[in-house]
Formats: sequence, structure tokens, C-alpha cells
Amino acid sequence: MLRYEIPWPSESITPGIHCSDMEILIMRGTHVAHGAVWILLAAELFYADSIAADMPSARQSIPYVATRHDTVRDMLWLADVGKDDVVYDLGSGDGRIVLAAVRDFGARRAVGIEKDPNQLLESRENVKKAGLADRAEFVQGDLFDADFSRASVVTLFLGHRPNLKLRPRLFGTLRPGTRVLSHQFNMGEWEPDKALTVRTVFLGLWGEMWNPYQDNPCVPDYSANEMHFGRSDKVMMWVVPAPVAGIWRGKVETLDGPRDYQLTLHQRLSEVSGTFQLSGAKPSSGGIRADLWGDQVRYEGIPSGIPYGRFQIRFDGHASGDSMKGTLAIADPNRSYEAAWEGRREKVGMAGEWEWTSATGDRPVRLRVDRRDSRLVATYLDRDRQIPVLDFYDFGGGFYFTLLIGREGSSLTITEDTGWLIGEGVIDQGELKGRMDFYPYPRVDLSPGPDGKRTVKPEVHQEWTPRRIKP
Repeated sequence: MLRYEIPWPSESITPGIHCSDMEILIMRGTHVAHGAVWILLAAELFYADSIAADMPSARQSIPYVATRHDTVRDMLWLADVGKDDVVYDLGSGDGRIVLAAVRDFGARRAVGIEKDPNQLLESRENVKKAGLADRAEFVQGDLFDADFSRASVVTLFLGHRPNLKLRPRLFGTLRPGTRVLSHQFNMGEWEPDKALTVRTVFLGLWGEMWNPYQDNPCVPDYSANEMHFGRSDKVMMWVVPAPVAGIWRGKVETLDGPRDYQLTLHQRLSEVSGTFQLSGAKPSSGGIRADLWGDQVRYEGIPSGIPYGRFQIRFDGHASGDSMKGTLAIADPNRSYEAAWEGRREKVGMAGEWEWTSATGDRPVRLRVDRRDSRLVATYLDRDRQIPVLDFYDFGGGFYFTLLIGREGSSLTITEDTGWLIGEGVIDQGELKGRMDFYPYPRVDLSPGPDGKRTVKPEVHQEWTPRRIKP
């Protein structure tokens, strides 16, 4: 399958009107015996509801194209599937991934979610013939609504936009450490933990998607790590991270006695940054370089005002809920030692309305965060508009979200406010502290100025310290 997303010429768009982009879908296959080629063309909207709950285009634009058997083995090999795993294939087709997981890799159980009743009949018959019906199951349902919370491995071959739509559910449903595999299509700015280029493609589902952010790894529309048509086949794997954002405190036993230690962590999907503070007669503080793999947390502390290597802090441990345990190693020029460290995350309340100045004008905008059914939901408020923030992540002591401003139903309204708004922050002593980024769309003003030139709209990157105006 080849997907082109082609924008209408910019000259035909004027500010304030509704516009859309044309998406051309091409499924290309070769029949070995007859050399037949099938082409499917369909037009639909590019940005329309790219991550919305009522997003028909994400569902309707997923034709069935079987993953090649050798690529199936590559996917399961990359995830190191074994006897303790429960594998879910979302959009399971004829059941080949489910069958391979239990037959070839010894998975404890595998479940396929498939909407097409004919595909379900075929997959159930295939597993029955293989004598593996006791360990393989196929459920009829919509993969965007299905329950896959028991999975330790999830496999996908859907498309870039369907992956983005699924992303919040993957984070909110799956346990830390669960492996998510996607054939060919990535997850936007959530960059893969592992990637494997397997072979040249002759048959399959493919995506070539133009958008102004395709090379920007900070934006959900990022697609530069997807391979190009006809060159190769790619498999990517992500490890679902634990929610570790927030303020962590604990004591560490040192050669000079117990010292207070504070760790502040900011989280954007799997990317973690932050600071540390170590009390004592010679206090130390600085930034950290962190790595998060499931619930495993590793970082190096880089003290401020000290030459690199003169003082080091390294941590290796695990996070579970509001507890983090591991080994903290501290070294200076005269001595080094290791000590067990256990930190507790501060309990915080993130619900409320948070207000700050808009990135595109001198006016207040707000983010309303509510708790519903034990989970957080968010709404962006600007003037008289209330926009649901569907790509929202609760990371324990802080949150992360992305929002394409200007999306209205099945079209994109081009105004001075249109673009990606991306925010992240942690709650520190009741205040929200983090970073806000705005990437305008289009980057070049569609209407020339009096001098005939078009203005390039700047990106906005700012420290984010909104005030809570409602509890």
C-alpha cells in the first residue's frame, strides 16, 4: 500500500477558510502466477482528526495487506517473544502473526483482534488446523476500542495516523515494559527503542506522507524514520515507559552520614530530563542525562559549576508507582562509594484550569484538566473555543500533551493560531513548571505583505509556568 498525502497548492488557500489535503492510497501487489497489479485510489483528508476519538479516516484508510511471513518472524524476533509472553495483534487478518507467536516462538498465548468476519473465519481455521486453538484466540472487534491490557507484546501494521490515534491508549492501557511493534509505520515524536531494516519490499502496505513537520522529531507528524517506497522494509519496536514525572525525595547514606536527595523528572513519552539536588556540608546540584526502559531508570548527574569528571552521580534502579529504588553511586576525586537509595514521589493534584499567555497573541489561554473515571482528561480553552486534547498523558507527577490547533471536524482552519501546540510540565509545590512549544502551520504566511513578501512564522519555545486559576 502506498499512501501519498498531497496538499492543495498554497496559493489556493487564504487565511480563515477551511481547507483540506488530498490523501491518495495505493495498494500495490504482484501476483506470482499472473503478474497482476491492483491499485486502489481513495481521497480523504490529511489532518482531519489525526488523533481524534471520532476519527473515521484512521479506521477507513486501513486496507488489509498481509505481512510477509519472513517479516513476521523478524518482528517477533526483535521483540524477543518467548514462553511468558501474551501477544496481541491489532488487525490480525488471516492470523499469521498470532499463529507464528505460539507455534514458532512458544508464546504462552496470542490474541488477534479483527473486524472482518471472513478474515476471522480464515484465521480460526488456520489455527485449528495447526492444533493450537488452546493457545490462540481471535476476537471480532474494532482495534481502536478493543481491550488489549493483558498484552506483553502488541503488533501493528496500520499506518502513521492510526498509530498516532492508538498511542494514548497504548500508554494508558499497557504495563511498563510492554513491547509495541509496528511494521513500516512509526509513532511520530515517540522514537523507537529498536529498529530493523529487513529487506526490499515487493508487496505490502506503504506510506509516503508529506507534511511540513515530517523531518521534525519533536512533532507527532514526524515521519522521517519511515523508509521510502521500494527501498526496504522496516520494523520498529517501542518499550512502554513507566510514568516517572514529578518530584522524588529520599535520603542517601554517604561516608559523611545521611544526606537528603531530591530528583525532579520531566517526561515526554520515553524521553526523560531533569535535575538533582544533594544536601550536605558541600551541597551539589545539576542536570541529569537519563534513560528510561520500561520501569528501569538510569541516569547520570552532571553537577553545575564543577569540571566534568570531578564529581559524579550515577543511578540504576526501577520505578513502581510512587516508589523508586536502586543504587546511587557517588564519586569525587578522593573517594567513591555506592549506596541503596529509595525515593518517594510527592503526591500532587493536576486537576484544575491552568492559564498562560498564548504563543500567537497577547491574550490568555487555558488548559482545563479534569479527573474522570480515575483518569485525567484535558480541554484547551481559547476565546470561546473549547477543544478536547485527546493526545494527553498522565505521567504521575506531571503530564505531556500535543494538540493540532485549527482542526475542526473533517477540515483544518488556517488562521494565525493554526499549528501544533506541545506542552509538558511537573507539579512542584503546587505550581506547574515545564516547557511549551508551538509549531505554526503553515510556516510561511499565505498572504503576501504590502511589499509582496511572505512572512515566515517563527516557532515559539518558552518556559511554561501557567497559573492555576481554578482548583
